Amino acid sequence: MQKLIFSSAQVQSGFTNASTSASNDKDSSTIIREILQNSYDSAINEAKEKKAKIKFILDYINVNDIPGINEYKEALEAIKNEDFSDKEQEQDILNTIIEQLQYKKIPILHVIDNGIGFSQNKLVAILSDGISDKDNPKDAGGSYGNGHFSAFNISNLRYILYGGKLQDGSKLCSGQALLRTFKQNGELKLGTGFLLTQDKPILVENDIFYKNDNIPKVIDNNLDKIENSGAVVSILGFNFFGNDENQKVIDLISSSIVRNFYVAIYENNLEVKIIQDDKVKLINQETLNQILEDTKEQKSTPNYDIAKRFYDILENGHHKTITTHEGDVKVYYKLSDSKTKLAICRNGMWIKDSIPSPLNPATFVENKPFNSLILAQRGTEFSSLIRRAEGNLHNDIKLNRFSNDKAGKEKRKRLSNALGEIKDFLLRIVEKNDNDSFEVNIPELSINMIGDSKTKKEQQSQRKSNKTKKQPRPQKPILDSDEKSKDGKGKKDKSKTKQRVGNPFNIGKFSSFHNPKTKTAKVRFTPDKKSTNLLLCLRLEDGTDITCDSLGISERLKIKKASNNGKEYPIIHDDTIDIGKVNKDTLIDLDIEYETNIKGDYIIDYEFLNSALKKDSK
Repeated sequence: MQKLIFSSAQVQSGFTNASTSASNDKDSSTIIREILQNSYDSAINEAKEKKAKIKFILDYINVNDIPGINEYKEALEAIKNEDFSDKEQEQDILNTIIEQLQYKKIPILHVIDNGIGFSQNKLVAILSDGISDKDNPKDAGGSYGNGHFSAFNISNLRYILYGGKLQDGSKLCSGQALLRTFKQNGELKLGTGFLLTQDKPILVENDIFYKNDNIPKVIDNNLDKIENSGAVVSILGFNFFGNDENQKVIDLISSSIVRNFYVAIYENNLEVKIIQDDKVKLINQETLNQILEDTKEQKSTPNYDIAKRFYDILENGHHKTITTHEGDVKVYYKLSDSKTKLAICRNGMWIKDSIPSPLNPATFVENKPFNSLILAQRGTEFSSLIRRAEGNLHNDIKLNRFSNDKAGKEKRKRLSNALGEIKDFLLRIVEKNDNDSFEVNIPELSINMIGDSKTKKEQQSQRKSNKTKKQPRPQKPILDSDEKSKDGKGKKDKSKTKQRVGNPFNIGKFSSFHNPKTKTAKVRFTPDKKSTNLLLCLRLEDGTDITCDSLGISERLKIKKASNNGKEYPIIHDDTIDIGKVNKDTLIDLDIEYETNIKGDYIIDYEFLNSALKKDSK
């Protein structure tokens, strides 16, 4: 019988620890992505398979057949004696475990691959914290030594089993349970239990893993089905990502797979089967597009719209493999009817639709809007540098993740230069704007800009045709109620507070669109001269002045938020964005969220002013 060993501890620790807390709780995208990436790396990079073949099998196991269940229950009984009165989160975890063990059978999720299998070295790495054992880290997408902790968040027992079949036919197995420290016979025990043959340190030189005929049946049955080599990861007490069991867990897993690995699947390097009862879902090159559409309503990261946008480029766009100083990079590109977006995938896995400068949308203001998908190629220095710039979850890229020493600065410079080489290629290949104002023409959206896109006479003519009575424009600054004098006429504002008055300001290049459904707007412009205190006023086109005084308060456009590349601007009087000092030819790319009770389509006017209060002019 297999034993779950809890060794002696020197200090106490709770259910929550840094390893499990670092992952995204029960988020299916994060967890499936990490598990799948490890299996994919093992098959493609280490076993040198042409195609990674991975199975997700949802099954049930008798509680009494869980390896080491007696030791697990003994530890749990000791843990119950702890005082959880001021530890609500830990009490919740304990209650979940107790409730799960009340059932005779519990759900289990097996992940089976055709990779290299778990050797002695790999099992030591996976049972350790912060240690990775990838044969070729340059080509690796994830990391066994770090990312495997995410799987514990979808185990109600916080207990995972690992089994491997090596190319010589030998088999190894172990397991890990993440509980909390407890006292047993007057001795403090570790909260982490390991499925081992002996209570010895987990080191490569110690022969402590279960092998061949001693492997638990729940793992051995699946290892026997592997033809050459491979691994099995079994998640005990699978919690269906925190959802009810009756929900479509297959669709949830499917959406996470196709949105994060559509490149690997499209290139025929990955095939996945999801099996539940008698249902089998096959995800491969032929079924990819259909499954992407069938799971569009599932909440996964990236969302459907982003995944669909860049999958379409992969399927229908132009592409070229370019050679940079850091190796080959495959670049897909396609003209867009909205705004320029760039995304990056590495080794078949989605990373992010945001790339650091110099490879960001602001670089391509002179080009027609387009979308581009950058594919970092396996085995290149470029892929290695991108991986180093990713976060722990491999879902974004930041150049400041390189160390600040000489070597780190050199790598940061190399990656920046490589991104610059890709930028130069796209600048050459993508068509230039044939309209200096680069206005966006979107049929269902209405666009206006005061003082630039129309002459003053045209604006006056349009407003006179509107049935709403025009109100005179205020000649004085708008004052808050506490600034008014006793006679109600108001007093001159002598404060340094920015006001929404000033001289009209012409913009050299301008584009805008808004979406009445989401109540969001996008404004993109570059001024042809320096502004000392730039303001952008928004209003609904109703024939009134910028203050919309003819409209009821519930019908006005109210700006909730305005930001440019993460920088949020102050809002004045609900309808004016306080941009401040802007130099000539600076690209401003505003994302705006607003409120209005107007139903259906409507026009938004945009007016630029250079504030009369020129406090920034020095």
